[in-house]
Amino acid sequence: MYRGEEVENFSFFQKIKFILKGQLTIFVVKRTNGVKFCNTINFLYDDSDIYYSDKFYVKHYRNIKIFYPNKRVLRLVNNPKLMFEKIFDSYCLNSIEFKDGDKVVDCGSNVGELCLSFYFKNIDIEYIGFEPDEDTFSCLSKNTKDLSSNLYNLGLSNTSGESTFYLDNEGGNSSLSDFGAVAETKINVDPLDKFELKNIKLLKIDAEGFEPEVLDGSMKTLKEVEYISIDFGFERGEQQDSTIVDVNKLLYSKGFELVDFSKYRLIGLYRNKSI
Repeated sequence: MYRGEEVENFSFFQKIKFILKGQLTIFVVKRTNGVKFCNTINFLYDDSDIYYSDKFYVKHYRNIKIFYPNKRVLRLVNNPKLMFEKIFDSYCLNSIEFKDGDKVVDCGSNVGELCLSFYFKNIDIEYIGFEPDEDTFSCLSKNTKDLSSNLYNLGLSNTSGESTFYLDNEGGNSSLSDFGAVAETKINVDPLDKFELKNIKLLKIDAEGFEPEVLDGSMKTLKEVEYISIDFGFERGEQQDSTIVDVNKLLYSKGFELVDFSKYRLIGLYRNKSI
């Protein structure tokens, strides 16, 4: 929300204004929705430019529309350029030399922010995205419709069939791992190996604690992957455990080495030593 703000350089009165504005924003987030929410945020932030249409929140940025199913659109209210640069950097992707046409597979696409971060860097990738949540997938489809993308409205696992999907309707933390959610739904799942993908430059996995199962269903595909960027933060189950030990053990056994670690979150970048 406040990316790029140099608060330490503010005067006393600027800091007071900054704090009051933050408190008012929290109130607006909690008490308003839809059109009223967007109008109020636009009043508070000069460069906000968000609106509500057909149950989605939309941000205008660089002559395109970016859709969200919920108030996570706030991520783009202030300094969206920095936000997309941070997404790219948080997955350690500045450590990889990408070129046009590289294949990027995104497990846990959400609304496609990763794909857009490549777009805003003028890297024309072949994007393959997996997102099981229906409303979020609708936003993903809208956000990548003019890009080179293949999208799948399903979850990745180590089995095929139907699984329970535990919902976080206000954030981006829905998961196939039960974290104590109050809402759930049924979704279709498949292993990544089913898609027989080849020549993958990057496999990005952000499965909200379900990373071991995603990897277990990707054993054949891993041979085709040059880099894996994986979020193994504290998100698994009701205990909110990290999957770093299981993930690291599995990837090392498959010939990958850890080459970078995110300064923002628990994300590791692995390289296939055979490629």
